[in-house]
Amino acid sequence: MQQGTKWANLMKWRSSTKIIGVLYHERENAELELLGGSQITGITYLEKESEEVKLLNPSKFDVNTLRDATATGVLYRDETAADVQLLAGSKIVGVLYEETSVPGLKLVRVAHTALKLVSGQAVKGLLYLQHGDADVKLLSDVSDLSIAARALLIGVLHQESQMGALRLVSGQAVKGLLYLQHGDADVKLLSDVSDLSIVAGAQLVGFLYRDEVLSL
Repeated sequence: MQQGTKWANLMKWRSSTKIIGVLYHERENAELELLGGSQITGITYLEKESEEVKLLNPSKFDVNTLRDATATGVLYRDETAADVQLLAGSKIVGVLYEETSVPGLKLVRVAHTALKLVSGQAVKGLLYLQHGDADVKLLSDVSDLSIAARALLIGVLHQESQMGALRLVSGQAVKGLLYLQHGDADVKLLSDVSDLSIVAGAQLVGFLYRDEVLSL
């Protein structure tokens, strides 16, 4: 009876977890890219001390499976090709996902990296510099990034909890902004934060950074 209850709870948890996308790069130290969750048809992986490749279906996504395994590839559909394509495991950095019961993006890393994710809800402001201007400005409302269009990202202020310290991530440490255009359902990634034109009018839903955070 206990085993049946455990299985039922697991299936309920799985059904409430959605893959937002897979972060990858073509080579080491290259810009991060995002493969949208709607394109993904499966993630292949190897469990520890096993040579049997297994497939994780997006509709039954279990984040714990990837924490204890090695991702060997991502199967996805490309508009330019009729057949399912394979993204090699060596290019995969991590998987972005969201739980309906807990708002906010989360990241499970599948490669040895110091990359971290901060959800948009924890962001308290963007520090930016308009080209040709000498004064750094602050954008507190990250639900619309229009004001910072064509600007250089100097840093991001975020707070992990209401009572937590305000932290600053320098623009050099930021490896990507995750944003959502109004009226769009797919989260997108901006890797080059030297020009925020692409995210004009968008809502910030999170950012990725290397662990070089300063507490204020």
